[in-house]
Amino acid sequence: MKPSVDGAGLEAEREAPPSSRARVPIVPRDTDATPFTAILDALIQRVAGAEAAALVDSQGETVDYAGRGEPFDLRVAAAHVQIILAAIERFGALGEPRWVVVRGERKSIAASVLPDGYVLVLLLRPRGAFTISTRALKVCTRALAEEAGWTDLAKHDGVKQRSWFEVAVETDRRGRPSHIGAKRTPVEVLGAVMGLSVRERGYRVRTAEGSELTLVREPRQRWYADEPV
Repeated sequence: MKPSVDGAGLEAEREAPPSSRARVPIVPRDTDATPFTAILDALIQRVAGAEAAALVDSQGETVDYAGRGEPFDLRVAAAHVQIILAAIERFGALGEPRWVVVRGERKSIAASVLPDGYVLVLLLRPRGAFTISTRALKVCTRALAEEAGWTDLAKHDGVKQRSWFEVAVETDRRGRPSHIGAKRTPVEVLGAVMGLSVRERGYRVRTAEGSELTLVREPRQRWYADEPV
């Protein structure tokens, strides 16, 4: 599949040039990879500005991580996020914390609360946390829940967003969807989806079987569907 190139795609390239990722060196892992590693790495690849991700338990211990930078520093940052969330909950006036974003001068952190006290922590460039893809987060948290065996994700997922599913999309010369999924199912574009970010494109499509779904393309040519394909 050859991805289409349009204004949104060029914007994504300007937003995350290859040289920017080289600023944070790759450090060899100090623990063995787990089934969570690939899930966290996929999230990093889908979120512009993301450099590392960690899954931390209720005691502040890092279950697994992925990305760039020093593993020890990432563990310390993830543990401190748990401390911050606990302090917010003790404060009481805001209720139970579900989603926290902190922007620093050099980095930013986004944290989403998960079942059983687990927290998903993302380390990003300074402005990255405020433009984070909630669709990518929904894909990640669902994959984490399946691997961990959580059955109550709907109640405890800090990302209050409708469900989205990653999907492979082939486009025509105009950049509109023509086929979706591994089976290359043909689709007919019914119309454009309004109200999206200037860097996103959305389409309502219908398959040959008559089912309809919404497709959204984010920067980096990442596509999502509102129904599993």
